[in-house]
Amino acid sequence: MKIAFIGDVHGRVLHTLGALAALQNHRGIRLDAAIQVGDLGAYPTPERMDAPSRRFAAENPSENDLFRLLDPSPRLADAVRGALEQLPPVHFVSGNHEDFDWLAGLHEETGSGVVAVDPLGAFRHVACGQQIVLAGQRIAFLGKIEEPGHMDLDEDARASLLAAEPGSVDILITHDGPFGMCRNWRGELEGSPKLAGLIEHLRPRLHVSGHYHHENGPRHYGRTDSYALAELVYPKTNRRRPERANPEQRVAEGSIGLLDTDTGTFEYVHDDWLADVCGDDLDLSRFVTSS
Repeated sequence: MKIAFIGDVHGRVLHTLGALAALQNHRGIRLDAAIQVGDLGAYPTPERMDAPSRRFAAENPSENDLFRLLDPSPRLADAVRGALEQLPPVHFVSGNHEDFDWLAGLHEETGSGVVAVDPLGAFRHVACGQQIVLAGQRIAFLGKIEEPGHMDLDEDARASLLAAEPGSVDILITHDGPFGMCRNWRGELEGSPKLAGLIEHLRPRLHVSGHYHHENGPRHYGRTDSYALAELVYPKTNRRRPERANPEQRVAEGSIGLLDTDTGTFEYVHDDWLADVCGDDLDLSRFVTSS
């Protein structure tokens, strides 16, 4: 079976579906599951966005695409339905740029640990601490980040995963990464000590994360292979990292990972066709038709 993993989306849900459809078409495969590692940009309205998200969306229009999906035009609805005839729904965990109260309310309304955030069911939020089976794999989810003074992981959710038997989870999905995975632009070590401890306890075969917006892996923690994904679409301009400027709004290499569960092989997707999934106003129907 094949599972696709998608890096930080920041509202670019049409790029996400277009890239998954293109992946199937160009590789000649069928995806059995798709998982996004947080910072989907799950806000119900632009007014509910946090300040950084509003600022980036003003400069990068496709970061508002989730709002189009929440109230789709007939043409967009047809394109998304066409995509879902070919693709599995995208399950995602919370990042640090989501409306946590809105997401919690959706779970409360349904009484479920997995809930669709859009009316067509293309994107489904998985609550922190949940363990579900996708493509034959037992997958655990833990979102948010550990950043003292700003945000912490959900302690009840983390405790529930720490109570699980080591080796009982095949794949761990988090937004943050384990401590020491990389250094920031100041040279400081980044990552979450709590997540490092969780990986050490759970000992999943695979850990996949996002947040740091660059490809990072494989890293090895005992029996666990850990990978971090790049941001799906880098912003149009980047003052700190000009080499990541992306005026065409192309999907980035290393922002999608592909797991073959039969062989246990994980790869970062670096295919040339990723650059074709681009633009401020992505025409999803073009990719659905071609695949």
